[in-house]
Amino acid sequence: MPANFPALVPTEGRPAELKKREPVRTRVVGDEAIAWSERVLWALCIGVYLLVFVPGVLGHGDELMVMGRAVGLTLLTAVLGKIAIGLLARASLPEEEGPSAEEEGPIGSRVELVPSTNVAQQEDGAEAA
Repeated sequence: MPANFPALVPTEGRPAELKKREPVRTRVVGDEAIAWSERVLWALCIGVYLLVFVPGVLGHGDELMVMGRAVGLTLLTAVLGKIAIGLLARASLPEEEGPSAEEEGPIGSRVELVPSTNVAQQEDGAEAA
């Protein structure tokens, strides 16, 4: 259950084994990267405006229509960019935790390493090649 929603069932009366631990999460993108992505978005918006407006005016198009098209595409770029930056800012990954002293059972791999039975065959095949 997300941390910002209250629990529907009270957790005070639950046994300890039924309480769900929230995993520790780490942000994927740092503050400096978000700041740089906002700067890149500004530059991209300016570039879109100029790439739509200048050729439209030089092509002797109706100036009001060219400006409207340039502003519309620039706003579309800005909105989509802000949505993308917002999603990047909220992105997080669960932090890998090591074995805990509270956990019961064996620590380590559940699959035992089995020695390969065909090592000699692989060496013979390598010598033959």
